[in-house]
Amino acid sequence: MSPSQASSGEFDEPGEASAQPDVTGPGPVGARRRNGPEWLLYGAYGYTGRLLAMEALRRGHRPILAGRNEARLRELAGELAGRTARELARELGHPGAATERAMDGAAATEMDEEQGGALDPDAPVAPLRWRCFSLDDPGALREGLADVPAVIHAAGPFLHTAPPMLEACLERGVHYLDISGEVPAFEAAFALDQRARERGVVLLPGVGMDVVPTDAAAALLAEALPSATRLELALNSPGRSSAGTLRTVLEGVPGGLLVRRDGRLEEASPGRREFRRHVDFGPEPPGGVMAGRLGGLRSVSPYTWGDLATAWRTTGVGHVTCYMATPRWQVRLMPVALPLLRAALSVDPLRRLAGRLVDRGPDGPSPQRRRTGRVRVWGRMADDEGRWAEVVLELPEGYRFTAVSGVRALEEVLARSDLRGAITPAGAFGHGWVLSLPEMEVVERRGSAE
Repeated sequence: MSPSQASSGEFDEPGEASAQPDVTGPGPVGARRRNGPEWLLYGAYGYTGRLLAMEALRRGHRPILAGRNEARLRELAGELAGRTARELARELGHPGAATERAMDGAAATEMDEEQGGALDPDAPVAPLRWRCFSLDDPGALREGLADVPAVIHAAGPFLHTAPPMLEACLERGVHYLDISGEVPAFEAAFALDQRARERGVVLLPGVGMDVVPTDAAAALLAEALPSATRLELALNSPGRSSAGTLRTVLEGVPGGLLVRRDGRLEEASPGRREFRRHVDFGPEPPGGVMAGRLGGLRSVSPYTWGDLATAWRTTGVGHVTCYMATPRWQVRLMPVALPLLRAALSVDPLRRLAGRLVDRGPDGPSPQRRRTGRVRVWGRMADDEGRWAEVVLELPEGYRFTAVSGVRALEEVLARSDLRGAITPAGAFGHGWVLSLPEMEVVERRGSAE
């Protein structure tokens, strides 16, 4: 299939096959830029992909919806057409009305000049284009990236899906962003740094919750304690995971528990005496549904996060351990349970069965949960002289935060010509950018000098 076929509608289609969408339409929500570039959202019909699509439309973008299932792409395109920014904000779980400008900071001026100012929150979304192709077909994948400046890749598990998309983006000269939290996917992206620099391409994995706020915490701590040699990070995220997240966890279990020591990734037993058993996540909220669930001293277990790849590159600290808030009984069982789970999920039929069971469960948090949920991030750095610094950050519910941070990271990449190569979120934008995102706050700072 040639690029000319794709642009004629045989490859890119609206929700109704009989009509070509107006990709340069004037509506304030109906077009990101008049005669400007579109970008591709792969995995658009997944739980998080759908939230990314809604947030992008709410902010005036025109993402091309993409994935391997044609029926689901048609369904999503039809579902989104005619919605308003106000309606999308409500479903996403954003508090208040959606009346903000299309972008903030450096990207806002360019957008305002082309669109004439703030978005109309009640203007309907025009029909969207979509592209159906599989990551298993290199030729179709390259064609799928024709004429787009950037991709947000939202189809996991990224252990399998990131390598072909990364390769295609480098071949096409397309900026790559994803919402991965998987260490192998990050390592694959960072291994392509030199090629990306030569191509003038940005590879920015982990623009969602798993890395954006924790990478900011790491950068904040490195600034507070430049002599640090050890970094610890912990996450308390009460609430339900999406089916996609749980499938990713199932794929990752056979890889075991990882830590970074002296700059190298190492396998570890969760029963090591060096690991923490509790973390202080700061004061509890004074009221609301998260009171009694978010702060205080909570039991934690070591966990394999993407920060094992990103924090080292952001800070230069080569000793990194990550934790997850976990019920005490699970912490006690982990040293025994993890080897058994690794053995079971290393068997393909058992892993596929577990995946089918996950797919039958609820898809993810409801709009109400997305509106009221909160997440805490704890970080600690220490040096060899006994000095230390800690920080606690709070952010909105994780899936809603991912939609916001993913779209705004893409806006920054498209607005800045100085970025290239494989980079981390804090390495690209600094911790100040993360703290400027909606509903982000520093809850507490502690340290030996406080």
